[in-house]
Amino acid sequence: MSLQTGVSYFANGWPHHFERDLDDIRAHHCTYINHCFSENELVFARRRTSRFFQMTREAGLGCWATPWAVMGLFGGEQFSAFVPRNPEACQVLSTGQRAPAACPTALQTRQAMMYWIDAAIDMGADTIFWDEPHLYIPDWDDLHFAPDDALACYCPRCQDLFHTRYGGSLPPLLTPEFRRFRANIMVDFLAEMLAYASRKGAQNAITLLPVEEDASEALPWEDVAGLPGVNIFGTDPYWYLHAKDCRSYVSNQMRRTMQVCELRGLTPHFWAQGFGIPAGREAELETGFRLAVELGAESIAVWGMHGNAAWDAASDNPELVWKTVGRTFKALREQYGSS
Repeated sequence: MSLQTGVSYFANGWPHHFERDLDDIRAHHCTYINHCFSENELVFARRRTSRFFQMTREAGLGCWATPWAVMGLFGGEQFSAFVPRNPEACQVLSTGQRAPAACPTALQTRQAMMYWIDAAIDMGADTIFWDEPHLYIPDWDDLHFAPDDALACYCPRCQDLFHTRYGGSLPPLLTPEFRRFRANIMVDFLAEMLAYASRKGAQNAITLLPVEEDASEALPWEDVAGLPGVNIFGTDPYWYLHAKDCRSYVSNQMRRTMQVCELRGLTPHFWAQGFGIPAGREAELETGFRLAVELGAESIAVWGMHGNAAWDAASDNPELVWKTVGRTFKALREQYGSS
């Protein structure tokens, strides 16, 4: 086993600053960087992002690119430029509102996603990281755009597709049929995108939300992990964020991850929260990482560097968080092998 260790990277656009960050990241025993490649970077900072990717690889680190909140279909703190330009391709909520997120059944959505994939891989990304794919989740939206119980998607395409598959109209509530339908349209979208990225020579890493199977935002782990082109599979049990016990939450989610990965020969992956960590609880990071690796994780990462000090959701003691990450990555790589 050669343990891989990573960190997400965002909030900086200065190449001279990234040079220093590269040294810092390597000094904290990371083997790859997950670059948050948003629509904003795609449109306004492609040359700079390409340079960052090149610098990452020249430093001997793996170069991941994640579609950071692209089209509102993935995790991330960014707004979508696609949405206002393509209203007919947006999800429609049970309230009748157009959601600020693209519908995965729309041809424009798939074409735009392939355009993003082309850019990321052509610029030098060796791995595409599909982070928390989901239909629109109202209670994630701090602007309170829609009621928390609003559901997607009721666009004309989805209404026709549901009628074809189930012979009726889309229900106003989350029935078993509607739950399967929502999952299926996301899985179908991911299947096409993963296959496309794989054909272009990239690895695919995917993280699904650590929620119960009956949760409205859940995707079927077995179905997603079984898609052709998946190489790395995992989840992100952020125990600080969800007020969970570190040991039990990480253990339960890693066991789920291992069940999926061992059947298919996938690399088990684990994300830990580096933001919003209360003072005095930094040591739990080491507990979570170590437990994940002991249970089988071969790729672990933190979101993000320096305790996310560049954002409002910074940890109380960002530098202690970052120091804990570096110390833990070093110890685990020494214990479980490095290359």
